[in-house]
Amino acid sequence: MQITVIVALALLVLTAIGFLVGRRRATRVASGQPSALHSLPSYYGYYIAIWTGLPALTLLFAYGSFGSSLVNILTMGELEREAAPLIRAYEADLSESPDYQTLNEALGQIETEIEATRNALEQARQARGPVDGYQRDLGELTLDRNDVSDAIENLREQIAFAVAARAPDSVAGHRARAGFEYWRARPDRRDLFIADARAIAFQEGFPSRVTPTLNAAGAAMVPWESLFRWSFAGAALALAVGGLTWARGQVSAGFRARNRVEGVISIVLFATSVIAILTTLGIVLSLVFESIRFFAAIEWRIHEFLFGLQWSPQIGIRADQVGQTGAFGAVPLFAGTALITVIAMCVAVPVGLFSAIYLSEYASPKFRSVAKPVLEILAGVPTVVYGFFALLTVGPFLREFAIFLGYEDAVTQSALSAGLVMGVMIIPFVSSLSDDVINAVPQSLRDGAYAMGATKSEAVRQVVLPAALPGIVGAILLAVSRAIGETMIVVMAAGPGANLTANPLESVTTITVQIVMLITGDQEFSSAKTLSAFALALVLFTLTLLLNIVALRVVERFRERYE
Repeated sequence: MQITVIVALALLVLTAIGFLVGRRRATRVASGQPSALHSLPSYYGYYIAIWTGLPALTLLFAYGSFGSSLVNILTMGELEREAAPLIRAYEADLSESPDYQTLNEALGQIETEIEATRNALEQARQARGPVDGYQRDLGELTLDRNDVSDAIENLREQIAFAVAARAPDSVAGHRARAGFEYWRARPDRRDLFIADARAIAFQEGFPSRVTPTLNAAGAAMVPWESLFRWSFAGAALALAVGGLTWARGQVSAGFRARNRVEGVISIVLFATSVIAILTTLGIVLSLVFESIRFFAAIEWRIHEFLFGLQWSPQIGIRADQVGQTGAFGAVPLFAGTALITVIAMCVAVPVGLFSAIYLSEYASPKFRSVAKPVLEILAGVPTVVYGFFALLTVGPFLREFAIFLGYEDAVTQSALSAGLVMGVMIIPFVSSLSDDVINAVPQSLRDGAYAMGATKSEAVRQVVLPAALPGIVGAILLAVSRAIGETMIVVMAAGPGANLTANPLESVTTITVQIVMLITGDQEFSSAKTLSAFALALVLFTLTLLLNIVALRVVERFRERYE
C-alpha cells in the first residue's frame, strides 16, 4: 500500500479523533452544562475536526494533483543539465553542416515562392481569372516543401544519432542521452517519453518501448518521487497534529464555534459553485482553442466547414491540401442530426405529452400507480439495446415495408429507423417531466374553470396546459438535447456515412457519431482531421445554447401570464 494512502487513512482517523476531542473538551469546559456554551458541543467537535483534517488533506490533494508534474520537471531539468555537452555538440554540428545550411536556404526559398503563389492565386480569384495554373503550382510547391522538410528532419536525426553515440556506455552516459533525447523531442513526444519513463519506474501502466535512455530517466525519477512522497506525508501528519492541538486550545465557553463552522461551510459551498463555473468555462475555452487550431489548419475557410456539402476528411479538395486535409463540409452532418432529431421528436412529444395528460388528469389512481412506473422503465433500457432492436427488428421491417410499397432503394440502416427507436427511448423524458409539471398546476385554476362552466377537456386544454407550458417546454428541450447527443443508436441504426439527403429511408449520420469516430483510436491531435471533432463539438454546443435561450424566452413569456 502506498504511503499516501496510509497517510490519508491516518488523517481520517485523526479527524475523527479531533471531533471527539472537541466535543469532550467543550463538555468539560462547560462543567457538564451545555447551556453555558455558546454553541452545541458537536460544533466544537466539528471545529477541531476541520482544523485537523482540512489543511492536511488539502496539502495531500495538492501533492496528488501536482506532485508527479513537479517530479517530472525537476527530473528532466536535471537530465538536460547533464546533457548540456551533447546539446552544444549537436548545435555545433548543425551549424557546421553544409547540407543543413543548403536545405534551410532551399526551404526558405520555397516558402517565399509559396507565399507569392498564394497572393497571385488570391488576386486571380478576386479578378475572376483562371486559377488552375496557380493551384497546380501551389500543389507542386507544397510537395517540394514537404520533401525538403523531411530531408532536414532526416539530417537532424543523423546528426543527433552521431552525437548521442559519443556519450559513454555508463550510467552517466545513459542519463545524458536521456536528457538529450528529451530536449530534442516535440511536445507530444516529450509527454510520451515521460509517460514511458514513469511506467518503467513506478509500474504506471505499460511503456510503449523500453530503452536504456528510458531506464535511466525512470531511475532518475525515483529519488525525487521518494523525497516528495515522504516530505508531503510527514508535512501532512504534522499539519494535522498541529491543527488539532491549536484548535483544542481555542475551545472555551464563549468561543463561537457554530459561526466558525458555518463560515467554513459557506466557503466550501462557494468554492464548489466556482468550480462548477470554471469547469464549464474550461470546457468552452478548450473547444474554442482547438477549433481555432482546426480553422487555422484549413486556412480559415470557415464557410467551407459551415456550408460545404461534402464531409470526407481523407479527400483533398484543393491543390494545396494534398495529403494534408480533406473535405470538411459539415452540412451533411447538420442535416443528418436535424433529420433524426425531428423524427424522434415527432414520436416522443405527442406520445409523451398525451400520456402525461392522461395519467395526470384522466387516469384512475390505481392505473396511474401501475402505468407510470412501467412507462419509466423505458428510460432505464441501455441505448445499445435500443440500437440492437433498431438494427435487427425495426430496420428490416421498414425496409421490407418500403419495398412492399414500391421503393426499391430502401436500406436497413436508415434515418427513419434510428429516429423512431430514439423517439421511443425519449418518451419517458417528456412524459415523466410533463406529468410532474401538470400535477404542479394549482387546483384553484381547475376549480375556477369548472366554476365558469368548462368541461374537463376544456379546462385541460385552455387552463392547465397553458399554465404548465413553461415546464413542458423544458421537458421537450431536455428531450431534444438527449436526441442530439445520442450516439449508439445512430451508429447501429443509421450508419456512420455522411449522406446529405432529406429521405428518411436513406442512411445518414450525426455530429456526435462523427466526433466519436474522429477522436477514437490512434489519432494525432495535430491533424486537421482530428481537430475537426472540436469544431463539430463547438457547433453542437452553440446550437444547444441557442435552444436554451429560445426555451427561456418562451418560458418567461408564458410564465408572466400566470404569476
